[in-house]
Amino acid sequence: MTDAAPGPDPVEAMRAWFLGPRGENAELVERLLLEAFRDHVFWRRNHHPEDGFTIHEADRRRPGYDDAVARLTEELHGLLASLKRDVPFFSGRYQGHMLGEQTIASQVGYLAGMLYNPNNVVAEASPVTTRLEIEVASQLAAMIGYDPVRAWGHLTSGGTVANFEALWIARGVRYLPVGLALAARELGVGIAAQLPDGSAADLRELPIWSLLNLDPDAALDAYDAFHHAVPAAVARDALDRHSLSAVGYQDYTRRLAAVWQDALPPAVVLVAGTAHYSWEKIVRALGIGSRQLVQVPVDAQARMDPDALAEVLAECGASRTPVLAVVSVCGSTEEGAVDRLDRILAVRAEAARQHGTVFHLHADACHGGYAAAMTRAPDGGRLGGDALRRRTGTAWPSDAWVAAITALEHADSVTIDPHKMGYVPYPAGAFLLRDRRGRQLVSLDPPYLSSAGDDGFLGRWILEGSKPGASAASVWLSHRVVPLDIRGYGALVQRAAAGAQRLHAALGDADALAPCRAVRLPGPDLNLVNWIVVPPGEVDLRDLNAFNDRVHDLLSGRVGEPAYWLTRTRLGSPGSRGIVTPLLAELGVDATSWEAEGLVVLRATIMDPWFVEGAPSPDHCRGLVRAVRDAAREALGSD
Repeated sequence: MTDAAPGPDPVEAMRAWFLGPRGENAELVERLLLEAFRDHVFWRRNHHPEDGFTIHEADRRRPGYDDAVARLTEELHGLLASLKRDVPFFSGRYQGHMLGEQTIASQVGYLAGMLYNPNNVVAEASPVTTRLEIEVASQLAAMIGYDPVRAWGHLTSGGTVANFEALWIARGVRYLPVGLALAARELGVGIAAQLPDGSAADLRELPIWSLLNLDPDAALDAYDAFHHAVPAAVARDALDRHSLSAVGYQDYTRRLAAVWQDALPPAVVLVAGTAHYSWEKIVRALGIGSRQLVQVPVDAQARMDPDALAEVLAECGASRTPVLAVVSVCGSTEEGAVDRLDRILAVRAEAARQHGTVFHLHADACHGGYAAAMTRAPDGGRLGGDALRRRTGTAWPSDAWVAAITALEHADSVTIDPHKMGYVPYPAGAFLLRDRRGRQLVSLDPPYLSSAGDDGFLGRWILEGSKPGASAASVWLSHRVVPLDIRGYGALVQRAAAGAQRLHAALGDADALAPCRAVRLPGPDLNLVNWIVVPPGEVDLRDLNAFNDRVHDLLSGRVGEPAYWLTRTRLGSPGSRGIVTPLLAELGVDATSWEAEGLVVLRATIMDPWFVEGAPSPDHCRGLVRAVRDAAREALGSD
């Protein structure tokens, strides 16, 4: 394992990465923004100067012009006044959702790109920022360990769209062998495919179960073989006649049952019990159906239980239920948990060997993907647990955590949100595909958009059409200034996690919330801390939930400016049993009604890289604990 090379202190450097809670770097930002604007105006003035002026000096002296300027100024002042009632994500007092400071580079990059107004759907409308978007995707792919030559990716409006594309392509790859077999039968072409046991067979001779359980690489290899055996136009038309995407679910299932006389159960998507709510949106939108979304139980650390996954896969194999995809989580929205992806990969291999069950493995790393930067040395090599623990001076991260993060390179697809731990403006999600060939299964070419080269026309491969090139410029510039390794984003993630660990420890002090106490979820994998405030005396689950609702509302729901902001959530899904059961035992609360009632927990997301520090910086860790204590005491008094 490579150790971190000496270099500039990232803690010193990050003082120049942000505007600062008090606008400490205001002069720097003002200078850079003005430079970006002036440079843009210079470009305008020198673009075919022979064209002359459209707005003349005399025009700017007319009453109508003055009225328009006055209206603009007045409305801007009104907008600025309204915006001051927004949430102060920049402040160390805000520890609510996954929102924080944005890097100066990302803000300046966004403004610079926005002035040019590129639409990254196609390079003919965005020759520069389309290139930047492809570079950003390659940077993120290299950070997690994908082969940048083989992989592909792009920016999206957010994690929901990125996850949608992952399952969209996963479904296409899963049903691809079926379409290939039908097309090959129609055209009388033999197409060999590799089976999970290593043997080869003609697709036309395989039963439906085997066709739906080809390894993704084997399915895409068969796709390439079909296109080599048949002219491109003939191959495209034949596949269109036999593909799920063209025929649709209603007719497709009828066709398959008629051809193979084998009506398999509907395919399922397996997700961690901590999966984001967008996954239900996605299976509904794709026509898969929310009933086919199966939650895999999690353990007490809020991580997908690999043994439980193995049991579910065994049941799927026994019932011959196809598995479209398994979704692992790297940084759950509510708990910040990092699934043991390395162990999930082992379960996948065993399921293929024992049951012949094969599936697309997706890592939803929208929140935690940038943690991979911690494992990267400046030379691009991997950093092991020992090197990272020497850097943090603590027992974190464990070797198991490092193994889970580095296993991202083996997932078939990964989603990452730069607008979360990338500290850049919205919108900026990212979708990464390990094998770029999979994008062919969702491609569509309108006649009025074209561009040379595979990557010149992003709209061909993606769900969205028009998309801001400013977002690509923003992420690209931030990556150039804040490296995607231990010197840059790795240091930011490490300090945010250290701040979460400090808060978790502070809440564990017996007197921290006296006369109340905190029952905490296990120590954070990333930068989220969850706990329940327990009042003195006996309390049932309903009253405990109501008490924590009041604490939250008193602290973060006040009219005006609360002392500190945090959020709350309610653990209630069956997949959360592994988290909730030990908590209820520690709380001494009857567990019989928890699925109906849910368990309200308070939640802090530490995005502030200075939260871990004490004096001379404001000690917001101590301040937040005191604020929770005071709100709990006030809630007691209102009972």
